[in-house]
Amino acid sequence: MKKLQLFLLIAVLLISSQVFSQNLNDYIDETRGDTLVIKDFNDLDEQNSLYQVITLDTTNVPAGRVYMLKSNGYYPLVNNPATLRPTVIVGEDPTILVNNKNEEAPPIICGAAWEGGSNTGAILARHNLTVKNCNIIPAHANLGLGWNFFDVQAGEITLTFQNCLFERTRWVFTSSGSPNVSWFIKDCYFVNMNGQPCRRNGGVLDCFARQDTLWVENNTHVMAQGFMYKFRANTFNKVVFNHNTFINISNLVFLDLGSQKDFTITNNIFVNCNVQPYGPKNADVGEEDLEKKPIGLVNLIADTSIHVDRKFTVRNNLIYWSPELADVVDIVNQNKPQNSSEWVSQMIKMNARTQAMFDDDENYPYLDEGGWIEEKLPAFTDPKDLLTDQVSNLKEFSILTVDTLSTVVLPDWRLVNIGNDYYTYSDWPIPVDLSYSDADLKTAGTDGLPVGDLNWFPALKPSAIAPKTTPEKFALRQNYPNPFNPTTNINFTLPEPGNVTLKVYNMLGQEVATLINNEYRGANATHSILFDASRLSSGVYFYTLTYGNKTVSKKMVLMK
Repeated sequence: MKKLQLFLLIAVLLISSQVFSQNLNDYIDETRGDTLVIKDFNDLDEQNSLYQVITLDTTNVPAGRVYMLKSNGYYPLVNNPATLRPTVIVGEDPTILVNNKNEEAPPIICGAAWEGGSNTGAILARHNLTVKNCNIIPAHANLGLGWNFFDVQAGEITLTFQNCLFERTRWVFTSSGSPNVSWFIKDCYFVNMNGQPCRRNGGVLDCFARQDTLWVENNTHVMAQGFMYKFRANTFNKVVFNHNTFINISNLVFLDLGSQKDFTITNNIFVNCNVQPYGPKNADVGEEDLEKKPIGLVNLIADTSIHVDRKFTVRNNLIYWSPELADVVDIVNQNKPQNSSEWVSQMIKMNARTQAMFDDDENYPYLDEGGWIEEKLPAFTDPKDLLTDQVSNLKEFSILTVDTLSTVVLPDWRLVNIGNDYYTYSDWPIPVDLSYSDADLKTAGTDGLPVGDLNWFPALKPSAIAPKTTPEKFALRQNYPNPFNPTTNINFTLPEPGNVTLKVYNMLGQEVATLINNEYRGANATHSILFDASRLSSGVYFYTLTYGNKTVSKKMVLMK
C-alpha cells in the first residue's frame, strides 16, 4: 500500500511539474502593451517556445495580440502550432532584409531535432496569419528537410508574409487545399529551394482549389529547382506580380495551365528562368499544358468559355538567359531521357497559342502585352557567382532531372554559413547586392521606377520600411490596393509610442469594423493592418485613425 501511495505521489508531482512548465509566463520575456516578446532557445535551453506561447495564450487575448521574436533568436518547433485566432508573428527588427547589415540576424523559425526524434516544422493556418521580419527554415539541424511550412487548413483566410527570409523546402513554403485563400507576399528573399531529387519540387506556393488573391511585390528569388508558383488549373480571383527579381530558376516560374482570369505581371526581372525543357510524351499529369505545349512566362488557353472577359497585363518585364544555356535542349535530346528526343524549350515569353491570343484584340480585348526588355543582363552591383558557377550548376541540374529517375539535387548556394553545422542558419547578412548601374533600367518600370525588386534601391522605393534617425510624423497612408476586393492594407506611422484606434465606417457614418481598439503601438516604424471586407458589400468606406487628440480619415473603395 505504501508503495502504491508513493507511486501516486510521484505521478502527481510529475503532472504538476509538467503543468508548471507549461505556464504561458514561463515563455514570455517581456510584455509591451498587447505584444508578447517570446523567449528563445538561448533563453530557455529548451525548444518549442513559439509553439507553447501560441498554444497556451487562450485567456483574455486582446484583438491586437502580437508575438514578437528576438533578433538573433532561435525558435525551433518540436510541435507544429495551429492558429487559434488571427495571429501576428514579427521579428523585432523591421529593417528591409536586403539592406540590413546589422550583425543580429532575423529570428529563425525552423524544425527541431532531439534524441530519438525530429520535426521539420510547420505552422497550421486556420485563421488569418501575418509573419514579418523572420527567417523561415522548413528543416531541422540534423539535416532533415520539410515539405511545406505554412499549411493552410481553412478557407477564406489571408496569409501575409513581409520582409521574411525563406530558405530550404522539399516542395513549397506554403500550400492550400482550401478554397478562397489570399496571400500577400512582400519584401521577402527566397533562396535555395532545393533538396528533393525532383525537377518539380522546390518553390514558394502550391494550391489545389480555387483561390482568392495572390499579390507578390518587391521580392527576390534565387536558386530554385522546381515550379515557383503552382496555380495548376485553379483560378484565382486576382493575381499580381509586380517588381520582383527571379534569378536561376530551373523549372517554371508560373505553373499556370491557362485558367487565370485576372493576372498582372509587371516590372519584373527574369534571369535564367524556365530552363528545364518540356517533353510532350513524358509530361507530369496535372502539371502540364492542357494541349501539351511548352509553358513560358505567360500561358493562356484559347477557350472563351473559361473567361471571356479575362484580363492580363504583361508589361515592362526584363527577360534574359545566359548564352551558356542555349544548348540545353540539344543536349537533352541527344541524351534521349525516357526514350524521347522531342524535348522543347520553355525559355520563352509564351507559346504560339498564347501569343496569338494576345494579338487577337477582337476576341480577347483585355489582354495587354508589351514593353519587354530582352537580351540585356543588368549590370548587377555584386552578384558574386550567381551568373557564373551557379549557372553551370543550374544547367547540369536542369539537364539531368528531365529524367524522372534522376537523384540529382541542386547544390546549396552558401557564401557565409557554409557546411552542415549551419543547416538551419541562412547566410547573414544577405551576401549579394542585386542593385544595378544601368541608367535605362532604373526608369524602365511602368511607374518610372527600376524594374525588379525595389528593395535593392531603397532611396527610390515608395513607402520603404527603414530605420529612421528622427521620429516619423503622425500619418495615415492611403490603403493599398485601392480599389480592393476583399482585402487591403492600411499603413500608419506615429511620432511617439502611444495608444491608437482604427475604425471603418460606411457612407452613413455607421461603424462597420474596429481594426484597433485603443491599443499600444510603437514609433519609428510603419504599422500595417490588413482589413478583410469579405462580409461587406461593394461601396465607399472611410477608415479613421485616432491617436491622442488627433484624428485623420481616408476614403477607400470596395469593388466586388
